Amino acid sequence: MNQHLIIPENIKEILNSIENTSLNLAELPLQAHPKLPQFERSIRVLDIDAKSKQQFISFSYEQVLKDNETGEEINIALPAPQWVIYRETWSYLRDNSGESIELPLTEPVDSMVSDKVKVPSYQYMLWLLKNNKVGFTELLASYLSEFVKTHKEELDKLS
Repeated sequence: MNQHLIIPENIKEILNSIENTSLNLAELPLQAHPKLPQFERSIRVLDIDAKSKQQFISFSYEQVLKDNETGEEINIALPAPQWVIYRETWSYLRDNSGESIELPLTEPVDSMVSDKVKVPSYQYMLWLLKNNKVGFTELLASYLSEFVKTHKEELDKLS
């Protein structure tokens, strides 16, 4: 593509890095599989389907196992429960250190005097990205963490 150019070494390094970038959107580490602790486990995000008007995001991913010693990918099919954020899905508003923001209730109920601030997930994700509050991979990691907590049993099954 650039054969007609005299390319300095620093630009060659950048071009090589671009060429060697994996084609998945992200690969994020998970805890070891309870029945397969000899392997490193991750989730590889393959596709994202976002529908702005419907406020809907669907993530296509696969669980990946790699040998702890060799790093070789192991071909064991693991479940991939549906990972979707709907219009009705909400998230906790977080401060700059990633902690949920909790505020006092206007009228305390029983012993509860405060609660965490909730926001619509789809709009919150867009706001975080558009306002440079978080990078794409960090955003995925944050939502993946919540997804893994709620789907741990399904993710830990062996197909």
